[in-house]
Amino acid sequence: MPLFTVTLRSGRTADEKDAISRAIHQASIKAGYPHDDMFQRFFCLEESDLRVDLNYPGLPKPRTEKMLMIEVLVSSGTDAARKTRLLAALIETLDGAGTDPNDIMVFFGEIDRASSSFGGGRLAPPVATA
Repeated sequence: MPLFTVTLRSGRTADEKDAISRAIHQASIKAGYPHDDMFQRFFCLEESDLRVDLNYPGLPKPRTEKMLMIEVLVSSGTDAARKTRLLAALIETLDGAGTDPNDIMVFFGEIDRASSSFGGGRLAPPVATA
């Protein structure tokens, strides 16, 4: 796990969304998550349904119509260093896929694994520590 929820403006092509998806997955792997740990969802909203200040918090230039709002749900207790690695990797890989870093917003949330299931009606197993 992480679970990525990407909110973006409607009108992006399937190829653009595929490139964003690949970049996010590549970032997840760079941050140390397994290759087969891929959970993403995309919400495409009309302009009137996505209202954002274009400059907050004092960005060097306004956000564009290609802005991405990315929510990353991770297991509780995920250390700050891993989140920092994931954030840096997201900026790097999404920039390489054509998204200006100025247009990338990322929000981390945590959930207790005992409050989730990856399928089969079983609660998520505890995180193995080495």
